Amino acid sequence: MRIRSLTPVLVPLLAAGALGLSACGGDDDTSSSAESTPSEFDLEVVALDGIKWEKDEYSVAAGDITAALRNNSSLPHNLHFIDADGVENPTILDAPSRGDVDSGDYQLEAGTYTLICSIPGHSNMKATLTVN
Repeated sequence: MRIRSLTPVLVPLLAAGALGLSACGGDDDTSSSAESTPSEFDLEVVALDGIKWEKDEYSVAAGDITAALRNNSSLPHNLHFIDADGVENPTILDAPSRGDVDSGDYQLEAGTYTLICSIPGHSNMKATLTVN
């Protein structure tokens, strides 16, 4: 009888203790290692499901950069750089399938650029790139 009366109290306490211990584990190690892992790219633009970029705004230092398009979407995507005067950079990145990564080298002067995907129906995929 006594065990039965303690069960409603012990079960939530044990569950809370287990949850607390699991929160103290490897999550901190995973996030800190991800933050400390340097990217091989100066700029990485990620396409997501929902026909959108991961971010609306990006920034890089002026000069020679290596940019990448990573496709985390089920649809094909491309990446065009357009300067403030509407001039498109001739290097276009293409990632036709989920998991694809395409990269290229760019010489970017300081200013503001628009990043777009030119595939029909993807017109809402616009982001601003600030080059300092």
